Amino acid sequence: MAILTLRCMEHYRDIAGGHESALVLLAVVAISAEKFTRGELSEDLRSLETPFPSEQLGSCNVSSIAVATGFNRETTRRYVNRLIERDVLQRRPDGTIQFMPGYLQSGQIADLLQLQLDTLGRSVSEFLRMGAMVIVDD
Repeated sequence: MAILTLRCMEHYRDIAGGHESALVLLAVVAISAEKFTRGELSEDLRSLETPFPSEQLGSCNVSSIAVATGFNRETTRRYVNRLIERDVLQRRPDGTIQFMPGYLQSGQIADLLQLQLDTLGRSVSEFLRMGAMVIVDD
């Protein structure tokens, strides 16, 4: 599991510009999309090509990112501001933080997700080979 986590973090770090920025981006995704993990997604939201409507996203701000990452608020604010300068994140007038429109639909994110899925697939294969995981038929 540690190797899987490190490999996945490598992929995020490469697009985020560092481990700390990667943690901030992961926090924004997790906080913003948490409610979508609790139920079925509508058909139109099952593709990365379709942006999630901003009004349906969970409220994400510097404080919630700081809690999720374990960084203090000032450190979090610095990382968020750098990601805003790089046109990855945006601060809305109400102070909430979101990805820039279209960022999650970019080819870079599709490539990242493919790397993550490949890494997960290799890890699951290794877990099965070692006997640490078994396939159960229902």
